Amino acid sequence: MLTSKQALVLQTIQHLAQQMGYLPTLEEIGQEVGVGRSTIHKHIRSLINNDYLEEAEGKSAYQLKSHNEENENSLPYMGRIAAGCPIEAIPDQQNINMAQFFCGPNRYILKISGDSMIEAGIWDEDYVVIQKQNHAREGNIIVALVDRYEATLKYYHPKDTGVVELRPANSQLESMFYPADMIEIQGVMIGVFRDYLS
Repeated sequence: MLTSKQALVLQTIQHLAQQMGYLPTLEEIGQEVGVGRSTIHKHIRSLINNDYLEEAEGKSAYQLKSHNEENENSLPYMGRIAAGCPIEAIPDQQNINMAQFFCGPNRYILKISGDSMIEAGIWDEDYVVIQKQNHAREGNIIVALVDRYEATLKYYHPKDTGVVELRPANSQLESMFYPADMIEIQGVMIGVFRDYLS
């Protein structure tokens, strides 16, 4: 059974590791929790002794246990289900790690406003996960900053003429065309999700 302080340290480690993409140092954990390095070291020793963390070599001297990460960041994969004609439901005993799909360094979430991407399965009020970067391949769905003023989510189609087409996924709307120097790529979409309960 963890104490409240030990639970806070473990939660802080997991949060910082997800946010930064690497295991935080004792100093970084201490700054977040508001205690000194030696106190954090004691808590980490207790977490290792209680099988919540594993021993490791190096500056951090600990690592996350793989089963903890799997339990918290994955969901059971139970097989396929038909969205057309019914098919036999065959359970499949696997876990899918959601963090591997959506989380990582330089990623962030935006909430969609509007219906310009509905034919790509992106609806008003959906959430999209964006990989922050300033380049994209043709056909990527990008976050484009237009003339340093307005941001939009569209398909990216650069032209040899020096023009960029920002193409919606809605047959009721037309593409927008801009000189390439008016478009700043702020990221590429890597996933979309929605909450049906809220």
